[in-house]
Amino acid sequence: MSTENTILDTSKEAFINLISQLNDSQLHEFDAFARSALDEYHQQLHNHDHGSDDLDMETNDDQGFQPVSDAKLQRLGRIVKDLRSRVPISAEAPGEKTMIPDTKDFAGYTEQNTVHVDGFLFTEDDVDDLCDRGKLSRNYCVDCMSRNTQPLNFISHSASVMQLQFLYQVALANRVKDKVIVDIGSRLGAVLYSGYLFTRASKLIGVELNEWFCKLQQEMVNKYKMGDRVEIVCKDIQQVPELLNQQADVVVMNNVFQFFNELPVQQQIWKFIRSETKKRSGLLLVTLPSLQEQLREANMSPTKLMKGWVKEIKLDYEGGWFQDQLHDDELDEISQVHLYKVL
Repeated sequence: MSTENTILDTSKEAFINLISQLNDSQLHEFDAFARSALDEYHQQLHNHDHGSDDLDMETNDDQGFQPVSDAKLQRLGRIVKDLRSRVPISAEAPGEKTMIPDTKDFAGYTEQNTVHVDGFLFTEDDVDDLCDRGKLSRNYCVDCMSRNTQPLNFISHSASVMQLQFLYQVALANRVKDKVIVDIGSRLGAVLYSGYLFTRASKLIGVELNEWFCKLQQEMVNKYKMGDRVEIVCKDIQQVPELLNQQADVVVMNNVFQFFNELPVQQQIWKFIRSETKKRSGLLLVTLPSLQEQLREANMSPTKLMKGWVKEIKLDYEGGWFQDQLHDDELDEISQVHLYKVL
């Protein structure tokens, strides 16, 4: 038996012996303590930066809730249904090249065991339905024709409807009326369509490099008559710095570079975004997942890069914002949404 297994077995036995000595009241108190301690440990484990992200966090004093009518949700649902008929389940453009990041978070992910399923177009229930109908599988065979199967890894390049609801109904609820929202890497246009329906933003600009996606977004904008407030810019964001340093009030970035660019290119773009957004104090940045995580994945130091650039605004993920009680998976989804303000 390895040393690691011996330590693990000894720790388990010691833990069982410890809790067996507690009465019901003490066990309840110890349970709360242990959960809190583990949560704090996981926070430190997953958010370290070979040091600490000792950035101040601003309280979200403008926290509110923006209701969305059933009619608007149904309209968004029609857009989703329409897009499903136009794109594959992966929602990848013809000939599009994506890459699996060579980072700790994606260790073990390969082209063979990873499936791209768009989170805007398909919920978990939708995926279950696709599996039931034989159009998708959650597992793959390690040895062909055997029962030696393993779970597939699922990756989405779009925000889910739940994440978009939290973004506009909670995180940006009182912040975007008559403002300009720029979505970098707009792909299918999820951030644009939901922003058009859920907010009174004066303009929503999608910046997308892929011409196929640009054409698709424009078709949807025209079909659903959103052209009065939605604009598609088919360019690399580095070609239109004025969007960041002059026009935008809010910039949205949903894991936008990691799966599409090599590390040196990712680093170049992040430095460009920092440089241009710093020229517009008070600009809001929305990232999914956190900016800290995305910078780490680009092999950059969040502490160094974010210092003097942005301050994170604390969001309340468990405020009971929606009528239905959120499941743990849904809470995990919305907790990927992070908000920052340029200093």
